Amino acid sequence: MLFRFFTVLAVVALGISTWILSSPERRPHALMTLSQAELPGYYLKSAVLTDYDLAGDPSVRIEAERIEQVDHGNEVALYNVRVVYQVPNGQSWIMLGDTAHVQPGGKAIDVKGNVRLQGEATDRAAPAVVHTDTLTYDVADSIASTKDDVRIDFGQHTLTAHGLSANFKERTLRLESKVNGRFHP
Repeated sequence: MLFRFFTVLAVVALGISTWILSSPERRPHALMTLSQAELPGYYLKSAVLTDYDLAGDPSVRIEAERIEQVDHGNEVALYNVRVVYQVPNGQSWIMLGDTAHVQPGGKAIDVKGNVRLQGEATDRAAPAVVHTDTLTYDVADSIASTKDDVRIDFGQHTLTAHGLSANFKERTLRLESKVNGRFHP
């Protein structure tokens, strides 16, 4: 009889201790510190986004190591990003950067950190490579622009300037101010 009493008492004690230890107040504090608003709404790893033109051909391809929704809103952050713009005649432009934000509606992509913009190489010359800290790409107009300092390397030649506007459709590049060049023979 005494044995059954201790067995019942042990089972009741086990049940009560399990209930107490599994209560929300006893859970680790690290899990409770992040609110739902601080967590990304969604994220993607090794993602590729492709936009198509009216003919159904790829026009813009965005590759990123990671993409995440910002503050459960319409803005999206991209990390280690590569944007490829395919010109209708077959030539492409490549824009690389550490981070990027796609503005709500997807009308513009702001790329920051070690930004590099380059066209395809031709039979006659190596491509020009633009280096800057920030660059905004207007998707609808196919224009990349910055108000920051830029350096353009092509072959052994270098141009520096403050501000740039590159129209991919028209294949033009305009330097805004403080343009300096160094041309080596």
